[in-house]
Parts: sequence; structure tokens; C-alpha cells
Amino acid sequence: MARVAFVAHCLLNQNAKTAGGAICPGIYSPIVEQLRERGWQIIQMPCPELTFTGLNRFWAVREQYDTLAHRRHCRRIVEAVAGAISAHLERGDEIVVVGVEGSPSMGVSITSSDPSRGGRPVWPEGAPELAPGEGVFVEELRAELRRRGFAHVRTAAVTHALPKHDPERERRALAQVLKGR
Repeated sequence: MARVAFVAHCLLNQNAKTAGGAICPGIYSPIVEQLRERGWQIIQMPCPELTFTGLNRFWAVREQYDTLAHRRHCRRIVEAVAGAISAHLERGDEIVVVGVEGSPSMGVSITSSDPSRGGRPVWPEGAPELAPGEGVFVEELRAELRRRGFAHVRTAAVTHALPKHDPERERRALAQVLKGR
């Protein structure tokens, strides 16, 4: 039995984020270190935002990605990811999906939200945009996994993009999920 983590693209390649969005150059190493020291293999999921809009994109909120075209795009990507997850689960492997809190696509329990956002990307300083909920890709992935009979796949999320990020709390929370709690 293997332990396999399906990890958000931008955690393994911060250069895929919007301009100014990278927390560090390259890999967000705390997640990789923690997965590796606990014996987890890592599979990088595609970035639905990058593959939909490219590198020269603005930071967007969930409402801007929650469109028919983007959902169709996510569903195409999800087919392959869900297929791989399903194959591992059918073999008896342990699986965890690792998203990014605050992401409009990869948020697990916190996404970015602003129903009034549109037009030029200029926002008041400190304007709140975080809201409870899943990102569009995570929502579509869960729906496809449920359709395939896997309703309860473990999820974890990195919080490095959140305003009150606490690296130690993030590490403890991920450790609990990896232990199956």
C-alpha cells in the first residue's frame, strides 16, 4: 500500500501563481518536507487557473472563475485527476488531496470571494475577500469522486497565502490529516 498526496500545482511551482502571488521561489518546501518525512509520494495536480487563463492573468475571486466555461475546463482536468485517485484507492492506497486556502480554485475550506468584483483589478487596501467554501476545482473534484463512489477522500490545505498564516499550526494540521484524523 502506497501513501499518495495529490498536491495543488502552485505548491510545487510557485512560479505558476499570478504576478506577485508567489510566497517563495519554486517549491513551497514545508509541504514537500512534511509529506516526504512521513513517506508520502507526491503527484502534482494541474493548475486550472494557469491552464485556463495563462501566466499573464490577474488575481481573481471565485465568482470570476465560477462560469460555465471554467467549470467545463475544470471537469476535463478533474476526469484525469479523479481517475488517478480512484485507481490508487481501488488498490488500497492511502490518498490525500492538498489544496491552497484562499484560492478561488484550490481552496479546501476557504476560498476568495467578492460578488461585486469585476472590471479592472483595483481594490481598496485591506478589502476582505476570504470566505468559507471550496474553490471551483476542488468542488468539481469532490463531485467527480462522489460520482465514482469515493465520497470521503481526505483533504488538507496549505494556509501560506492567508493573512494570519502560522507555519507551525499549518504543520500540525497537515500532520493530523496525514495520520488520518
